[in-house]
Amino acid sequence: MVELQRDKIFVPSGVQGKLKIVLHDVSGTLIRALGTIERRGYDYRDVHCTQRVDGDFDLLVHIEDTGGPSNLDTLCKQLERLYNVVSAEKVGKRKHAERA
Repeated sequence: MVELQRDKIFVPSGVQGKLKIVLHDVSGTLIRALGTIERRGYDYRDVHCTQRVDGDFDLLVHIEDTGGPSNLDTLCKQLERLYNVVSAEKVGKRKHAERA
């Protein structure tokens, strides 16, 4: 009799952040980018897409770890390999300007 291997128990790493992805074409590329994020073990929240003056689209995605690698740079490199993705980068938290 063959024994089935048990699934590994998932322990979230607590990785979360915001990515800025620049797309040439929003129709199919948006679905491919979000699908890649999900398949790599992240859950996306707060998706915001705006069109730039040059015709490209800025996609801002807040992601949370659901089993993905703890390094978001790897995810950015994987996203940049997708067709019609110009760039993908982490967006850090901005410091508030001090008031005089």
